[in-house]
Amino acid sequence: MKLPLTLRRDHLPGPMGRLGAIVGPVLAAGLVTVVGALLSLDPTMSEIVLLFGINAILVVGFQVFVGNTGIVSFGHVAFMALGAYAGGVAAMPVVDKQMILPDLPGVLAGVEVGFVPALLVGGAAAAVVALVTGPALLRLSGAAASIATLGLLVIVNNVLAQATPLTRGPQALFGVPENTTFAGVFGAVAAVVCLSAWFKWSPAGLRARAVRDQPTAAESAGVPVLRARLWAFVLSAFITGIAGALYAQLLTAFSPGSFYIPQLVLVIAMAIVGGVGSVSGALLGAAVITVLNEVLRRVENGMSIGDFEIHAATGISSAVLGVALILMLRWRPNGLFGSLEMQVEPPAGDRPADDQPAGDRPVVHARTQE
Repeated sequence: MKLPLTLRRDHLPGPMGRLGAIVGPVLAAGLVTVVGALLSLDPTMSEIVLLFGINAILVVGFQVFVGNTGIVSFGHVAFMALGAYAGGVAAMPVVDKQMILPDLPGVLAGVEVGFVPALLVGGAAAAVVALVTGPALLRLSGAAASIATLGLLVIVNNVLAQATPLTRGPQALFGVPENTTFAGVFGAVAAVVCLSAWFKWSPAGLRARAVRDQPTAAESAGVPVLRARLWAFVLSAFITGIAGALYAQLLTAFSPGSFYIPQLVLVIAMAIVGGVGSVSGALLGAAVITVLNEVLRRVENGMSIGDFEIHAATGISSAVLGVALILMLRWRPNGLFGSLEMQVEPPAGDRPADDQPAGDRPVVHARTQE
């Protein structure tokens, strides 16, 4: 029996094809969830599985913007930080806020929300900042836009470090309840994968990729360049903010330094390995880098294989990650998936002409004029 799953590029002419393109990444997220559930049965693996799920959400959010607009963002970790602080403070018990954040404004000091509302608060805070800053950043293109997003990361990091009444400044914010669970993380993974796949094949996503591929032609056809990029930016920030809120309720204590250059490098590495143009590739990249980091961490701490003891110098994981990125960019710059997506095979009548069997393709006769 042939499974109705396939890998396709950005070529979906019919509504059934678009539905299959959305269902495919969701099935990939479901497969990831099942594997994660099996691994989490081992108590030593449970936290690693949760971190992988959060990283997957983070990279999917990164892919929504970079994959659809072609602008490489160096500032997305800023949205993770905003989501972590907004969601973490919203979830903190009121009694703890009075002790840990005594100067918190009264509106925030008297509010305490549950797990899911905290995720939405974190995502909304990041999305609002993206909506406000996006019109200034996204008028730029190419390297200029990428450097501008890095400036956003620096600004947000400094603001969080100085906003002592809201964040405790450079000191660690603690007291956030540990609400992050397997069901919460992988439920969020399924939701954001579905949302990102829907956006990719929505009119807004198609306009964003039209601006990415042919900006002059798209603008001539009436596609507003700034607006096409902005919606991808806002949705991407919302998803990244959710990842930040999950991360906050997993760590329970963090500082602005927890969301800076090292976290940025990790996100970019996952996106490059999996393929920045693919939602399914984002999941694969998160899995590969998470496994690689864990293996290298255990090697650094001393890992036994039978009678052999393997021990490496501290910091070897960063060096190996750098070498892996160089090799990937040299031999497969588009990542493992490139722009391919895992999709459910549409009915034969909805397939592209070049995917139909030869006997089912329409025959086109060319006639020359004499």
